[in-house]
Amino acid sequence: MKEHKLVLSVGLKGGVGKTTVAINTARALKRRGHSVGILDLDYRTPNVPVAMNDDYSELDHSFDGDMLVPPLIEGIKVMSMQYIWPAHKCVQVEDADAMDDVLNLLTPGVIDWGELDYLVLDTPPTSTGVVRVALEATNVQGALIVTHASRVSRMDTIRTIDLFAEKQVPIIGLICNQSIDVNGEFRYDLSIQDIIEVAERYGIKYLETIPHSRGDLKPFFDVIADAVVLGKTTTLKIPEVRQEAWSKLMLLSKRLSASKSESS
Repeated sequence: MKEHKLVLSVGLKGGVGKTTVAINTARALKRRGHSVGILDLDYRTPNVPVAMNDDYSELDHSFDGDMLVPPLIEGIKVMSMQYIWPAHKCVQVEDADAMDDVLNLLTPGVIDWGELDYLVLDTPPTSTGVVRVALEATNVQGALIVTHASRVSRMDTIRTIDLFAEKQVPIIGLICNQSIDVNGEFRYDLSIQDIIEVAERYGIKYLETIPHSRGDLKPFFDVIADAVVLGKTTTLKIPEVRQEAWSKLMLLSKRLSASKSESS
């Protein structure tokens, strides 16, 4: 069984459309003749199957011995916690346990992916622990950072870049999703140029501006799939936080601990 390449759809900000980007990138890769799978790592609110198929209730994984066999949706192999937990349940799993689960799911011999070229990972928002585990896999092709053109999302994008720099993870590029409408009008409090400037500041390739539209998005994701296949990535090295910043943090921690002891 050949080793497939992992492509991560990431961003610490929730609601930027990582699932949409993951699914449509997988579709674009498949249109290019590649065998593709999607692993839905959002363990609390897994939505990849329902986003791809209206009648997801009839889809389910099966077993080949002890291995999970993901079902095919649109010719793409899809594995998600949605197959395991009832759809209406919020999976109450602590981050530490989720990190172990993710490590297990990425371990060869757990899921029977068969002969895949690319495995796209849809990562959960805010959970740096889960993302870190995924980033430490040896066969990472690179990460697609997804953001909106808003001040909050821009800040979380910079934090995401810092996480990748720390882990020395290759970045395929930055995507600004759903920040303009069909008329090209801005939907948030920043412009597309503000997000492009973040990419330029860190030397990351700016891939695409995807509009908020129900129209044909294939051309946009064809550009993203081409960048994935081309494999030209950026690996960053960002300087460590200044020591005095950590000293202030430690001082604050001691004060809080002392205050807690006095009140008990």
